[in-house]
Amino acid sequence: MTGPAAPAPDGPGPSRRDVVEGLAVALLAGVGGFAWFSASGPPSESEREELEDQRDEEQDELEDQQDDDEDRQDDEQDDDEDRSGPDRGRG
Repeated sequence: MTGPAAPAPDGPGPSRRDVVEGLAVALLAGVGGFAWFSASGPPSESEREELEDQRDEEQDELEDQQDDDEDRQDDEQDDDEDRSGPDRGRG
């Protein structure tokens, strides 16, 4: 009796051309993925700093506008009080 038979080979391995084509496909996929990530991925540090500066400026402008509105309301209230001051009720 002899031992178990060795499995038959499935055929010759990949040819050199198959390997080169596979590497070319992998390389193109890698380049395409990198290009996609660069285009739609997270912004670079300089872009993040620029966006943060822009948001800070917008926030400062909003706060300045709110301060101006509050000052205007205070001035109007002071004017109203001056017009209806204590001298008005006397007399």
